[in-house]
Amino acid sequence: MELRGAVVVVTGASSGFGELAAVRFARAGSTVVLAARRFERLEALAERIGNHGGTALPVRCDVTRREDLEALRDATLEAFGRCDVLVNNAGIPGGGPFRDVGTEYLERLMATNLTGLVLGTKAFLPTMLEQGRGHVVNVASLAGRFASPGAAVYGATKHGVVAFSEGLFHELHGTGVLVTSVNPGFSPTEGFKVKGAPTPIVVDPDRVARLIVDVVRRGRAPEVSIPRPLAALQLFRVLTPGAYRWGMGTIARRFGPRVLEDRVEHPED
Repeated sequence: MELRGAVVVVTGASSGFGELAAVRFARAGSTVVLAARRFERLEALAERIGNHGGTALPVRCDVTRREDLEALRDATLEAFGRCDVLVNNAGIPGGGPFRDVGTEYLERLMATNLTGLVLGTKAFLPTMLEQGRGHVVNVASLAGRFASPGAAVYGATKHGVVAFSEGLFHELHGTGVLVTSVNPGFSPTEGFKVKGAPTPIVVDPDRVARLIVDVVRRGRAPEVSIPRPLAALQLFRVLTPGAYRWGMGTIARRFGPRVLEDRVEHPED
């Protein structure tokens, strides 16, 4: 897709991958709609983009509220008449081992990471289909490709994102609308601590942002993972399930207490 002049909506744009990707889309000449709960951060980001010659519209949006997602769509169409790209990035961390996470947080986790993503896509897809073009990028995780101990529900939401993305990609074949899940490994953003993670598997957040932009520019679908060496371990999981489970258990015992303590008071959405 030609990014210059494209209208790109990014959820979870107040920090992390969303903020970095929004800046990169703006640098490429796209008009960016910034969505998140923390409106003051969006305003500051929109001003920063504007000061560098770009165009950005901040819209307060809680993706767990369907009315907010519909208002985001309406604000986008009213201001720019279309939506070419939707980056469903809003997400919160898993909160740690299942037995230690409160029920309310689990409900919020599922509502943010999966239900909000699905409903956001539902809100914007009709206009893309009417246009005959568009790209939905869903930020998942390599936790959606592996069964991560200490993050069972978080992993379940990301497995859901990957499955939803691929299923919808095939469903929309021939319509001009692409769907891609982007699956990062460990990456240090505001809401996700990676203290104790082995250095070779930690990904710079800006690499993920560059990948999101590249996915749209080159029309890559339905799934892209980063880093590639870690993604390749999916084959190991399928072909040697016993060895894979032994390896995951070893990682959990060795790194789990440090890597998986990721709950924060102000997650990046």
